[in-house]
Amino acid sequence: MAAGFSDWKVKKQYSANDRVSYLGKEYRCLATHTSNSAWNPKAAVTKWQEYKP
Repeated sequence: MAAGFSDWKVKKQYSANDRVSYLGKEYRCLATHTSNSAWNPKAAVTKWQEYKP
């Protein structure tokens, strides 16, 4: 996991620009929300963007 990226978790409040790690990839939050299993970074493209430095 890259520095500054925490593991993505269900039922957690995320704010725009938060960074998480999920299934071996890093993502940046696009919209403030409380996570649920359907809004995981891989599935919820309106909430998350894969981070590519």
